[in-house]
Amino acid sequence: MGNILAFISKYYSFIFFVLIVALAFLLYREHNLRIQEKEDAEYIEQQKAQNFRAFKDSINIEYNKKLKALEFTKDNFVVQKLADLEAYNKTLADELKKVKGDVIAAINTNAQINLGGITTTGDKLSVLDQKANYYGLGFDKDYSDDGLEQRISGTSKFHVNPDLVNNKWVITPESTVFDTLRTKLKITYGFKEIDNKYKVFAISKSDKVQLTDLTGGYIIDKQPDSPPVSPKRFGIGPYIGYGVSAGTNLPARFGWGVGFSLHYDILQFNIPKIGK
Repeated sequence: MGNILAFISKYYSFIFFVLIVALAFLLYREHNLRIQEKEDAEYIEQQKAQNFRAFKDSINIEYNKKLKALEFTKDNFVVQKLADLEAYNKTLADELKKVKGDVIAAINTNAQINLGGITTTGDKLSVLDQKANYYGLGFDKDYSDDGLEQRISGTSKFHVNPDLVNNKWVITPESTVFDTLRTKLKITYGFKEIDNKYKVFAISKSDKVQLTDLTGGYIIDKQPDSPPVSPKRFGIGPYIGYGVSAGTNLPARFGWGVGFSLHYDILQFNIPKIGK
C-alpha cells in the first residue's frame, strides 16, 4: 500500500493528466452520441414527411428541353426496410415480397398510349367466299418516333349484297382481325433528389405516351455498404503530447513535448460519425 501511495505521490501529475484525457474523451464521445441521436430523430421525421408527400403527390409532367422528352416526376417513398413500405403502398410492398433476392429499389408505372389522329389505308382486297359475297380488306400501319414504335396489320371482313329494290349494293361489316399488333415502348426510369425531396422519375421521348401512375420505393437498409478500409497505423507528422522523456545523462521524467515524429498506433478508437 505504501508503494502505491509513493507512486501516486511521485507521478500524481501524470496520473491526473491521464484521468483528464480519459474524462475528456468520454465526454466528447457522449456529446457525439447525443448529436447523433438528435440527427437520427430529425432524419426519421424528415423521412415521414417525405413519405406523406409521396402518398398525396400526383404526377407532374414537364417537357425537358435538353432531352427533348416528356419528364414525369412524383415524390418517392423512402423506407428503412421493405416491411415499412406496407404502411404507404401495401400493393407494391406485397408484390416486391415475391421478388427473389433483396429488393433495393422499385418503380411501378402504368402507361397509356394514344395513337389518335393516326390513319391507315386498306388497299388489299381479298375474296374470302365469292358465293357468299364475303370479302376482306387488308390494312397495315407503321408508327415510329424516338420513344414509341408500333406496327398494326390485319383484315377487315365484310359482306356485299345487292339491294334489288333500291338498286344498290349493301355493305355489311363483320369483324376485324389483327394479324400484328406490336408495340415497342422506350422509357427511362430512375430516382433523383431535388429541393431536398426524393423523387421517382420517368422520361419518354414520345408525345403519344402518358404515364397514369408512377410509384417508387427506395429501401435504405438494402443499399450496398462501402468496401471496408483497413486502418492505417503508421503516421508521420508534428505532435504535441504528455509523456516520459529522457536524455543521455538525465533521469527519466514526465512532461510535455512538441516535435515531429514517425509513429505507430497500437490502439485506435472509433469516434461516432456525425450526420448522415
